Amino acid sequence: MLVDRRITAYRSLARAEGVLKLRAAKLPLHELNVRGLTCREPLNVDTVMELMQRWHWNCDGMEKRRELEMIMGGSGSTSEASSLYRSCFLEAAARAMKTQRERHPNRTIHLRSDSCGEL
Repeated sequence: MLVDRRITAYRSLARAEGVLKLRAAKLPLHELNVRGLTCREPLNVDTVMELMQRWHWNCDGMEKRRELEMIMGGSGSTSEASSLYRSCFLEAAARAMKTQRERHPNRTIHLRSDSCGEL
C-alpha cells in the first residue's frame, strides 16, 4: 500500500506502476451509491486501513460459513461466492466511510469525475 502525504491526482498510481512495478487497483467505492463518492476519491490512511481490516474480517467469516455449508451439502456456486465477496466489501466500505465522515465531518469531495473504469 502506498500512502502519500499530499493529494496529487495519480501520483501513487504513477509511483506504483512506473517506479515500483506494482499492479495498482482502485477500490470500487462507486458501488456504495453515495452521491459524490467515486473510486477516485482520496481517502485518509486510517479509513483505508479500517476498510481493508473490515473486508478481511468479513471475508474470513464468510469463507468459514461457506466451508460449513459445503460440508453440509451446499451448492457453492461461483456466482454465489462472487456475490458474497461483493457483500463483504460493500459492508466494510460502508462502515469505513461512515467512520471517516464521523472523524472528518468537513471532508470534501476532491475529484468530481464519476468515471471509475480501468486505471
